Amino acid sequence: MTVKEIVSITRGKLLSGDPESAIGPSRISTDSRNISKEDLFVALKGANFDGNDFVAEVLKKGALGAIVSSDQGRVKDFYARSRHGKVIIQVADTTKALQDIAAYHRAQFNIPVVCVTGSNGKTTVKDMAWHLLSTKYNVLRNEGTQNNHIGVPLTLLRLNKTHQICVLELGTNHNGEIALLAAIARPTTAVMTNIGPSHLEFLGSLRGVFEAKSEIFPYIRKGGLLILNGDDKFLSNIKNKNLDIVKYGFTAANFLKAKMVASGSWKTSFIVNNKMEFDLNVLGEHNVYNALAAIAVALNFGIEHKAMREALSDYRPANMRLEPVKTRGVDIINDSYNSNPLSMMRAIEVVKHYPARARWIVSADMLELGRESEKFHRMIGEAIAKSGADGLMTFGELSKYTLSQAKSSGMAPDRLWHCSSHDEIAKLLKKMVKKGDVVLFKGSRSMKMERVLEKFQKI
Repeated sequence: MTVKEIVSITRGKLLSGDPESAIGPSRISTDSRNISKEDLFVALKGANFDGNDFVAEVLKKGALGAIVSSDQGRVKDFYARSRHGKVIIQVADTTKALQDIAAYHRAQFNIPVVCVTGSNGKTTVKDMAWHLLSTKYNVLRNEGTQNNHIGVPLTLLRLNKTHQICVLELGTNHNGEIALLAAIARPTTAVMTNIGPSHLEFLGSLRGVFEAKSEIFPYIRKGGLLILNGDDKFLSNIKNKNLDIVKYGFTAANFLKAKMVASGSWKTSFIVNNKMEFDLNVLGEHNVYNALAAIAVALNFGIEHKAMREALSDYRPANMRLEPVKTRGVDIINDSYNSNPLSMMRAIEVVKHYPARARWIVSADMLELGRESEKFHRMIGEAIAKSGADGLMTFGELSKYTLSQAKSSGMAPDRLWHCSSHDEIAKLLKKMVKKGDVVLFKGSRSMKMERVLEKFQKI
């Protein structure tokens, strides 16, 4: 890709540098801290930062140049203090410029692109699908949860001629975001995992969540594949004459039908369509749903059962997603990455059936639920009480409702604690938890519940 092409794609203005200079798409960077020679820095603007403030710094580090959105006088000042020949491209919006470059680059590759969206399980399905497909193909995926308007474009810019398939997770908390990402990625296959109460502060209702996720439909290539959770009430009745549809779940109407075989401490076994057996080293029926979605993707690309079975048995959960940790004889289920009502209910179910001397739940606030926040936190409190948990520790203002409802639903007051810090929770756990117990850590990302585990391990 040349500088001249980038100027054209972004409708920018070349203020300095050689228009014929070549830039590898994977050398386009938004991180001034890790800039390298020959990188083109995109000066993104955020709520608390302005990448334009770091342009002079990245040029001194040896970057090839920068895409900026500053006024022309400031940009010329940057250039005047940089080495001769640096590329400076001025655009109206640097974020849109990044997205436009990524969309252009993706269009140069005639390969399958699988996009995964839904309220829960996106990262797990994406990683499982990547794991299965990688037994036969060279597959690109977004790392971790780089699933937003920055992460998806940066992932696509890593596409090269060696890749045979791309698997992307698409996230959203506002209307229009899935449409934006799908327009850039142009999926040939889409997976929708489920519709649940997440980001209600911005999406309003379950119907709003469904409509936001459904923005992907118009962008799936005609004749492409749509893989749906057939047990989800919003997804089970979807019809689309332009797409092939495959549904998965536990009920008879699904094309891929699972039946649980066994569930132990860290292992889940199930059978699909009464003939394909699988073992997962992760917990919970919901992870069988995730595996079914990945299996549907893999079958579409000709992965055989033996290869799928071996790959799934090797799969390990992503960091802080029902991650097993053993500390001083205590089994920790570290599900600290995020939380919403559906994922919390699933985690409670995992703990309920976990073979342990006693079962403890550490539950922090679930955020972005808007006007429904109190209702959902109380619902979780009731579910914890009914699960037979031996103790509940809560953290955060909203989780006071969880504690209150757990008490109202029958949990003994001396088995309930509301804590004001991570330290307090860790010290309480050390006092109360015994060898052979299991403890669940869960809360929204900003609650940082992994810090409790870190402190508990050090006490």
